Amino acid sequence: MTSTHSSPFPATQWTLLVAGCRAQDPEERRRSLEELCRAYWYPLYVFARRQGGAREDAEDLTQGFFHYLLEKNLFAAASQDLGKLRTFLLTVFQRYIGDARARDRALKRGGGIAPISLDWREGEERYVQEPADPLTPEALYDRSWAMALLAKALQDLGRCETEAGRGPAFAVLESFLNASAVADGNYDAAASSLGMQGDAVRKAVSRLRRRFRDSLRQQIAATLHDPDEAQVDEELMSLRAALRC
Repeated sequence: MTSTHSSPFPATQWTLLVAGCRAQDPEERRRSLEELCRAYWYPLYVFARRQGGAREDAEDLTQGFFHYLLEKNLFAAASQDLGKLRTFLLTVFQRYIGDARARDRALKRGGGIAPISLDWREGEERYVQEPADPLTPEALYDRSWAMALLAKALQDLGRCETEAGRGPAFAVLESFLNASAVADGNYDAAASSLGMQGDAVRKAVSRLRRRFRDSLRQQIAATLHDPDEAQVDEELMSLRAALRC
């Protein structure tokens, strides 16, 4: 069923992913899934690790899970009421982990299907830096998901600023997007570096923060099936809570 309201956001990654996985061309389906995999494999990996799995087992489960999605074409079979990509992936992954323990290790490796290239070494380096506090696997998954969205929002903002001819300024002002790390003296150093007055730098930082918030909201919207402002606000609050864990 088609939605009866018009979303204020462009076609989302969630929506485009489903469309790609419903394509007849198997290569198109694989490309759609690979894009998802490269964006969101780490939250799934860290979930498997925090459940007590060894590094190699977490790698097997994460890699095998994406092959499982491709083999079963679960996105194509999903209903229109898909909700949050974050929730959908974790729910299916939890079910997959339970089933995978009863399957042969070779199947978890992909059963002869070419694996998706992922930087497992970088993933494990990130994992050992995770908080030592006893966060549940679900809480760490949500925290990692939030960090992935923040990183993607910052990457997209940097690209847009560069395309608009503001790349050098962005390189100097990027650190100001973390308000807790900004001291008054930083503005003077930035003003000197950019050849601007202090007040002009503060205004530029204010504009950059607004653009970053817009970029983050777009990234959140891209993981919702049919987003509106209220849904994005709700997901944003959930992810902020996850980052406070």
